[in-house]
Amino acid sequence: MVTSPNPPGSPNIPPRQSGDDDPRVPRIGKDKIPWPVLMLFVLVAVIIAIITILPRGRKTTNPPVQLGQLEIVPAPSSGGRTGGIYLDALLHNAGTTAIAEVEVSATFVENDGTLKTITAPVEDMPGTGHSHDLVSDPIKPNESRRVSIYVGEPPAGWNHQPPQITVEKVSATMPP
Repeated sequence: MVTSPNPPGSPNIPPRQSGDDDPRVPRIGKDKIPWPVLMLFVLVAVIIAIITILPRGRKTTNPPVQLGQLEIVPAPSSGGRTGGIYLDALLHNAGTTAIAEVEVSATFVENDGTLKTITAPVEDMPGTGHSHDLVSDPIKPNESRRVSIYVGEPPAGWNHQPPQITVEKVSATMPP
């Protein structure tokens, strides 16, 4: 005798399917992992970690060139030109490479309070035993040297106070 799980007289209802066997629900097999989605998630997490952990750029607190002991010296008149000045200073190389070129801006205050800025290169001071050209005789790291900044035509209404000097450009040679 064969027994049926359905009692006699009950309708013939097929057995209920479990939720895992529902053909309408997409099923991910045990061996099918969504690798592309998982890799994309890992890639985004690594990019976010790199952006937040790494520094946001090189920050310098002190410029590699420091100028001090500024003196104003009248330029000798030659060829009918008068009125030029030399701004003599002590330049200190606080960087890690030799300096071959420095360009500064000198901001002069006029008698009426207006400002006039002049840009000029820095040269070695005559009589110091160094060439005028920093390229042929660069300033080594941690070296101080007397330098000169020639201003051919300072402002006519200048109040004859030392100008504000700002380093605009520094070119360095590569270490040996």
